[in-house]
Amino acid sequence: MKIGFIGLGNMGSGMAANLLEHCRWHDYDLQVLDLNRAAMQLLTDNGALDGGSVAQMAGECDVLFTSLPSAIQVNQIAFGAEGILENASSGCTWFETSTNELAQWQQVLAAAPEGMTLIDAPVTGGSEGAAAGTLTMLLGVEDEVLKPFEDLLGSITKKAVRMGPSGAGYVTKLSQLHLNYLVAQGIGEALMLGAKAGLDLHTLSDVLSNSCAQSYVVDNYIPKVLDGSYDESFALGLATKDMRLITELGSHLDIELELANKVYATYQEAIQAYGPEVPHLNVVRLLEERTGQVLR
Repeated sequence: MKIGFIGLGNMGSGMAANLLEHCRWHDYDLQVLDLNRAAMQLLTDNGALDGGSVAQMAGECDVLFTSLPSAIQVNQIAFGAEGILENASSGCTWFETSTNELAQWQQVLAAAPEGMTLIDAPVTGGSEGAAAGTLTMLLGVEDEVLKPFEDLLGSITKKAVRMGPSGAGYVTKLSQLHLNYLVAQGIGEALMLGAKAGLDLHTLSDVLSNSCAQSYVVDNYIPKVLDGSYDESFALGLATKDMRLITELGSHLDIELELANKVYATYQEAIQAYGPEVPHLNVVRLLEERTGQVLR
């Protein structure tokens, strides 16, 4: 079997590394491709093959994985004379693991050639989960289509969950991110209450992690506020993009997402203040500056 992986960023590099180990055990070929040549070199030095181009990989690979920043990049590699859809081998299956726009993905699906299978397969668990192979993958696909790939997906995930038909994976990922960003903004306010009242914030953090407030966000994001790094693993611009997708999905489904709209507005404000490249928890920095209280 020939497998291809396009997009070797924070998430993709870890997933591709785990796929490479799986390929070694099963005598499969893994081709990789990214604009960052250094990221590719780390994998090709360990036995992966340089994919050369999107068109070449689409024509040669039985299975393709993509991990990309947004629908813009997904569309760039999907369409056109050098794109996946134009060059895909007969029977090729494409797992798209990015956080994508449902409407944009539906356009890709509509243009797919007969015999090609496209699966929305966004992942959650952070870059640490990608490196450890413990991600949760959220799949929009029918059961019978998924079964032949269970072993392959097991090499990069702890849990691969079929959420429903095509598109269901993306909707699930955005629902999860909705709560993630709500809580991320909420931890800033919770910590600020403690700071203004004179509490030790590390002790407060420990209490929050061992109470009804406990969550991945509390356990992983609070320490990165308290050390002043604001979580360098993910950019504010990408978080703001996710919030835009969430509010757009609400509009598409005719749901008034009052909290999502407020959080999105705050992230947009943070972008204006600090730019898109800074760590995403700089959204908490807005509150620090407004109150004159640093949370550390």
